[in-house]
Amino acid sequence: MTKDLIRKLENLARMGLTESEEEKLASDLQEILDYMRMLDEVNVENVKPMYTPVEWRAPMRSGEVGAFDSEKIRENFPEKEGRHLVVPPILG
Repeated sequence: MTKDLIRKLENLARMGLTESEEEKLASDLQEILDYMRMLDEVNVENVKPMYTPVEWRAPMRSGEVGAFDSEKIRENFPEKEGRHLVVPPILG
């Protein structure tokens, strides 16, 4: 981890680091890279790739269309104007 590389990363991330923070970042990044090198030593020749760490599938809901009682929805809505429902504006 060179100072030039740290300063380039600092510039790309728009960070303003002190000298001690640069040294800490260099140390932390070097530790991460060392760990990645350690993982390179693991034999994964006969291991199938995983696309997600979670092996279960989410249950699918049925494709049936349900009906809503619009009158019941209107009754429970907090603010109405005649048959229309009043909602807050999305543009200020």
